[in-house]
Amino acid sequence: MSEEEKLHTSEKEQYWRNIQTVQIGEEFLLFDITRNRTQIRYSDDGSFGGLKSSIRLEAGRLGKLNISISAAPYIKGRYAVVNPFEREQGYPIDADDLSLPSRIAKFHKIKRELAEAIQGLYLFVFVTEEDMSLNGKMQALWQENATLQENDIASLFHHLFLTLKFPNGSSFTARAFFDIRQRLLLFRTFFPSDTGPLPNVGSMPSSTPKTAGGNGIAPSANAEQREGRNEGFDLLLPFDLEKLKTTLAKFLILPNVD
Repeated sequence: MSEEEKLHTSEKEQYWRNIQTVQIGEEFLLFDITRNRTQIRYSDDGSFGGLKSSIRLEAGRLGKLNISISAAPYIKGRYAVVNPFEREQGYPIDADDLSLPSRIAKFHKIKRELAEAIQGLYLFVFVTEEDMSLNGKMQALWQENATLQENDIASLFHHLFLTLKFPNGSSFTARAFFDIRQRLLLFRTFFPSDTGPLPNVGSMPSSTPKTAGGNGIAPSANAEQREGRNEGFDLLLPFDLEKLKTTLAKFLILPNVD
């Protein structure tokens, strides 16, 4: 490692030392504006435009995970998202979603009825490959198992979940997913916490999230189907800082919920 690389690594480690640490099972505010290094973003007109924050998770045998949290403006198809604060804006989850045949029939109907695009704050919770490289326990595990395939890396996180709780009593959960293509650990698609993952509709196309400027950044629908992302929905949050500040979060290690 060059001196420049060592300096960069040292600076990254120092950055994360000053971030709030949470434990598995500990409830905390997802967006705490008093948290060190939390940034509030504003639009050109001075209105609230999003948030960026970070926490460190003490994840047991997985070591310390340096987790980034972002809520940024996106435009998505209404049928593909859930807004926990304003449920009428997105996909209406109900009993029809609990079985595969009824979910397929409902989706094709909903896609026509709720085809319009809506704008909100797209929630993206992730760990970068670079930040994972700072995790001593993970590095030791990989060194002990030098032949680990990327599918094996993904399996290490298979039981790690993030649950979000909202003031109206609803809660949504996402499973940690290792995106091989982007080299990211993601908590991306959420399902209602009281149902577990919804039936995986492999033929269900997923809308491509776009920034407010119109640039698509998501994987293709075929890639998302292979990755099983259809177990849940993207969360699209309102442009309302006071509401976002009420969101509670908790990381959990859970048994297989497939």
